[in-house]
Amino acid sequence: MRILLVTSMVPDATGVGAMPKLFAAQLAGLSQKHEVTLVSTYGEDQGQAEAAERLLASGLDAHIVDRRRSSSPARRWRVRAELAGSWATHRWPWRVVCGAAGLQPLLDGVVARRDFDVVAVEDNPMAVLRFPPGVPAVLTEHEAVRAPASGWRAKRASERPGQILRTIDWRRWDAFLPAAWRRFDLVQVYCEGDAEAVRRLAPELAGRVRVNPYGMILPPAADRGREQAGTILFTGTFAHLPNRDAARWLATEILPAVRARVPGARLLMVGSAPPRQILDLAGPAVEVIADAPSMEPYLERASIVVAPVRTGGGMRMKVLEAMGRGKAVVTTPLGAEGFSAFGAGPPLAIGTDGGAVASAIGALLADDAGRRELGRRARDFACRHHSPEAWALRLERVYEEALGGGASQ
Repeated sequence: MRILLVTSMVPDATGVGAMPKLFAAQLAGLSQKHEVTLVSTYGEDQGQAEAAERLLASGLDAHIVDRRRSSSPARRWRVRAELAGSWATHRWPWRVVCGAAGLQPLLDGVVARRDFDVVAVEDNPMAVLRFPPGVPAVLTEHEAVRAPASGWRAKRASERPGQILRTIDWRRWDAFLPAAWRRFDLVQVYCEGDAEAVRRLAPELAGRVRVNPYGMILPPAADRGREQAGTILFTGTFAHLPNRDAARWLATEILPAVRARVPGARLLMVGSAPPRQILDLAGPAVEVIADAPSMEPYLERASIVVAPVRTGGGMRMKVLEAMGRGKAVVTTPLGAEGFSAFGAGPPLAIGTDGGAVASAIGALLADDAGRRELGRRARDFACRHHSPEAWALRLERVYEEALGGGASQ
């Protein structure tokens, strides 16, 4: 197949955050058998400019827009005014306005020069672009279940105007998402929870929704000799509200219960852009590491990786990455979504509430053999079901269905 792959970030197997790793796996898997043209964009995110340079030099048919801030103050203000005008005119969420900015002319040029069998559109900001007419298009909705805007709480009067704007912006997703989904022949999601959300918000699209668990370029297994006893690791992008909620729950409620059982237990919280409410969690048993260039040393140190997810949907890349490293993972039923589509239950320790999560952590910290066996099974599971090759086979089926008129089903 000739696949036009449109992504909201540049694929990068070693990137910060989930999406660059996700797109790297998708690109790697599909490129083994298909002709892939990439259209993408990047801004200020760490490592994205370097990843773009590598892709452009690799021989891949890649076309990438640089959205980094200009060094010219006049140019920066002009861009801000244009984006603000677009936000006011289109009633799109701010992330959509910024994510799609500058991409349409590049995309038009690519489409004018070559033909495609299918368009794979990754992430909803890309859904507002115009794609070649008559070519089947598949949208991957990365998170149909969204955390409530009440997760933003302004503690200072000076923060309240920003909170009001964020709340207004967040409410725009309610109308934007169904309208975006309707533009595509098929809508792909990563877990059944997101599929249910699409069906609830747009019942007429129920026949277009396909659940397809994601993949990643799997890292090598962690060196067990570097593991530090009693070390619990939480990772996440703190701009994402479900990660903030999970971090607070873990540090304030779950960890004290764990330490009552394992007094030496310590929590490492590693992620990008931690706000004050996360930084304030640091203490004698909690270390907050901001904007680490690599998760690898922290994954090596961890005895257990914990993902106590209570809200949101989409992918659980931090869970998959830990599984791929051969780490024992403790999570919730929501955190395990996307790993239950292959028959037998996934090799994860799952707690339904804070007490159960704390008990699972304490039991694994006290059982070296059991913890390492769970990690071994987790890595085997990730290799079998979430490698780029395994994921590409599932993607092929979705794209072939779209080519065959899957939207009519």
